[in-house]
Amino acid sequence: NEALFKAGIRPTRAAGRVGLHRYLRLAESIRTTLEAAIELGGTTLRDFIGGNGEPGYFQQTLLVYGRAGQACKVCQAHLKGCLIGQRASVYCPRCQT
Repeated sequence: NEALFKAGIRPTRAAGRVGLHRYLRLAESIRTTLEAAIELGGTTLRDFIGGNGEPGYFQQTLLVYGRAGQACKVCQAHLKGCLIGQRASVYCPRCQT
């Protein structure tokens, strides 16, 4: 959810309809999202505690994950939720095309 948001790609877009420029932007977004998550100790959902005994703080930086129905932190549009392959996904209809 986070990497797709940062790359501006809607999760419902067919992979065959994503151009090379957007794929490159997505690859970079995945890398930076994972780096930030690792640096902040991961995402603590419910009662997860990391290997160091501390909760992760990445969830405090989430832009779309778990925020369906709330305002986008970038453009204030209402975030939409959908199911893709039985998995929940959240996206901004304005920022992600």
